[in-house]
Amino acid sequence: MFLPESKDAVMRPDKRMRPIGVTAMVAGVGLALLLTGCTGSSKKAASGPSSGSTPADAQKVFDRPAYQGARWLYQIEDLDTGKVLASNRANELVFTASTGKQFTVGTAYDSLGADSRLTTPVYASGPVADGVLSGNLTLVASGDLTLGGRDADKDKAANAFSDTATDHVYGDIAPNALPAPGDPLAGLNSLAGQVAAKGIKLIKGDVLVDDRLWDPYTAQEGPVPSVYVNDNLLDLVVTPGQEGQPGVVSTTPQTAAFKVDNQVTTVAGKDASLKVAADPVDPHLLHLTGTVGASSGPRMTVYRVKDAASWARTLFVEALNRAGVLVTAESTAANNSGLLTARASYGAATPVATFKSPPLSAFGDLILETSYNTGANALLCLIAVHSGSTNCTDGLKVIHQLASKAGMNDKNLILVDGQGGDGESSTSVDMIKWLRFAMKQPWGKAMREGQPVLGETGTLAGVGRNGAGKGKIAAKTGTSARPDEGNGRTFFNVQSLAGFMTAANGHTLVFNISMSGGVYTDILQGLAQSNEDVATVAVAFEQSLE
Repeated sequence: MFLPESKDAVMRPDKRMRPIGVTAMVAGVGLALLLTGCTGSSKKAASGPSSGSTPADAQKVFDRPAYQGARWLYQIEDLDTGKVLASNRANELVFTASTGKQFTVGTAYDSLGADSRLTTPVYASGPVADGVLSGNLTLVASGDLTLGGRDADKDKAANAFSDTATDHVYGDIAPNALPAPGDPLAGLNSLAGQVAAKGIKLIKGDVLVDDRLWDPYTAQEGPVPSVYVNDNLLDLVVTPGQEGQPGVVSTTPQTAAFKVDNQVTTVAGKDASLKVAADPVDPHLLHLTGTVGASSGPRMTVYRVKDAASWARTLFVEALNRAGVLVTAESTAANNSGLLTARASYGAATPVATFKSPPLSAFGDLILETSYNTGANALLCLIAVHSGSTNCTDGLKVIHQLASKAGMNDKNLILVDGQGGDGESSTSVDMIKWLRFAMKQPWGKAMREGQPVLGETGTLAGVGRNGAGKGKIAAKTGTSARPDEGNGRTFFNVQSLAGFMTAANGHTLVFNISMSGGVYTDILQGLAQSNEDVATVAVAFEQSLE
């Protein structure tokens, strides 16, 4: 799913960030697969009677007009005893959407270790004499999702989600996105400083990025590279000027990789509409168009970098220059992969610089809290690499193997990618089996602590902030929706929530709740209401079950 899952934040932005409009949001949905056979009353289970009484507040949600043709599928169990406390249509297949990230993150922890770290090395391929490297300098990508950004120096991968804002990974579709915390160039600056400390002052060859850790892989949201700097996004923040005057543009990171043709005009009001696109002839030239309200405050959008290796190369060359290391090759040139040596050659060489990532659990937290699709797909690739393959889809085999170990019915688990893309399906019963299995593993604590928390963190930060369930539900959100381009009505393949809740008696409950088949008059209404409604159902059960 390409839409930010903190719909409450999207619909209730702060004073500086107000909705840009429906068009940008709809453009982010993509062509989701439609579920078939999703009819049936939300009040009656097709696969037998439901188990447990339905709380009144949950029934009120089920009875809403938007859900008259929808299925509500759920299973809630006591984590310690395994007692089923509530269940409805729990053995029916339903899209997981981003709750499928539970499988990816858990398998990554199981395969690589939640405490493991990724090391990004830099190698010099020629002799160094009198401070001159007569050869190439190569940064070997490790799959590090932050490369020093997002406060990685504090052993975490922080995000910008709050009750009023989303993270910049949704910056081109969410009107209230903010830049990621920390310095996105911290890792490259560290590597460049180490190169300089080795006495290298001039590089007469080229600077290269080796991104061959895994084979090229494209998931539903786009390419999944093995190198990331600022999430491979150029943040563009526009500050309004006087009415009729251009807005003032700043970028993060500041780089010569792109030139910005600023065509944004300041208009009256508080609204903004921003769009950025690369020039069809010059890929280094970005055209930023649209309007920004004079009283809107700063607004941002992002440009999604198409060539991650060349992006990282340019930023590394600029970091080297700041560290006092001159490079004769052009800084904005494309990454010349033809100059790369065989990967096996690195084994016998000593790196001139290295950078260690925060623990893998920090990346898991980032992915679970923000529903970061590209990051989840990168974990899938790391799983494959750890298993001895450079084919990212082989990571799915590893997930299936662990799911079978967890006691899941493999015939009822349809995996598509690492993010929980459209088509990925499971049952509530099997999702519960996975979560219960996870809690028995050494990495279970990291898995649970990485979940968004209702009313507090991640994609649930803006939901239920003043309700009885605040802080008591820690669960992954999931969304898959398809709008009718003719009338704007939106069909929800699924809105789901899977994770943990603390009951009134203090017991920990494990649960999966999915709504499939809801229909809304427009996508913005649906994004806000469906997330709120599923959370309301979860809270209703949390308050009533013991």
